[in-house]
Amino acid sequence: MTRESADLTFRPMEAGDRDLRAEALLRNFNRTAERFTHADLDAPPLSVYLPFDPARGDVGHVVLSGGKAVGMAAAVFAQGYGHISDDIPELWIHVTASHRNAGIGGRLIDLILQDGRAAGWPGLSLSVEDGNPARRLYRRKGFTDHLTPGVMLLQLGPEHPIRSVAVYCGSSYGAREEYADAARDLGHELAARGLTLIYGGGDVGLMGTVADAVVDRRGETIGVIPRQLVDREMAHRGLGRLDVVETMAERKTRMEDLADAFIALPGGAGTLEELFEVLTMQQLGHLTGPIGLCNTEGFWDPLVEMLRRAVDEGFLRGKYLDALVVADTPAEVLARFDGWTAPGRKWD
Repeated sequence: MTRESADLTFRPMEAGDRDLRAEALLRNFNRTAERFTHADLDAPPLSVYLPFDPARGDVGHVVLSGGKAVGMAAAVFAQGYGHISDDIPELWIHVTASHRNAGIGGRLIDLILQDGRAAGWPGLSLSVEDGNPARRLYRRKGFTDHLTPGVMLLQLGPEHPIRSVAVYCGSSYGAREEYADAARDLGHELAARGLTLIYGGGDVGLMGTVADAVVDRRGETIGVIPRQLVDREMAHRGLGRLDVVETMAERKTRMEDLADAFIALPGGAGTLEELFEVLTMQQLGHLTGPIGLCNTEGFWDPLVEMLRRAVDEGFLRGKYLDALVVADTPAEVLARFDGWTAPGRKWD
């Protein structure tokens, strides 16, 4: 179906529009320097973006003026520069110089977003270098900087989107430096996605690392800490907000009330206690947000196996184990939160 707008016509992109995509790709990649020719279309990086396959979920639109193509946009499931995860397509846009600054790029993005929401995409990514004026348009449309330099992400989450994430983790660093790396990566991911960190308010161990990472990227932070730990000078002084409570039980309840989702990094007894409380609250229907395990270096493998044994022995329903998000990296955990569906209450 075509769409008419003044002297412009918008139509769906087709696989047969290869020549249009080829010219657009060459102009996009040669924006800052003449480097690529048609001979380069069969090799990366251009060859990644040139195919268009609706069967794999690709969508796109072409803008015509007087019967001539003056712009196009495609969202493709390809391993391009802006790739974040296999279920998030990458957007690329081209508008001819004669038709720029006329709102065409914004209208193309709106059409792609309509397609994406209808298809249930968890998000839409793109690659854009620093200094490109198109970044202003992308920010107006809701894209934010991703952890990967030069990559932006727009989340297309559920009707009740995730805005804050409670992070449970160790108050020590653990035996592997990879644990601190994961905590740092999680903090950077939260800040890049505009998600508020809800955590235990301390400045020690992995707790301090994840908070420092969010603060360094100017993200939002809320710490919840018992007064006895404040008195021991263990509170993080650089947070946007610090809630001081009287007991550990109050701390857990406050964090649960503030958070839309929950992630456990490696940790000890306290981390396990907090994790199992929210898992239980999910079964009772008191929490409806996703719960994830950042499985750095396979840390959570024994726990997942124990939960699987509980399912096999009839003590846990399989749907709750299926609903638990387990992934190796923070980016993967957060990507799988998009489009997550609550498993429902145990007693229904």
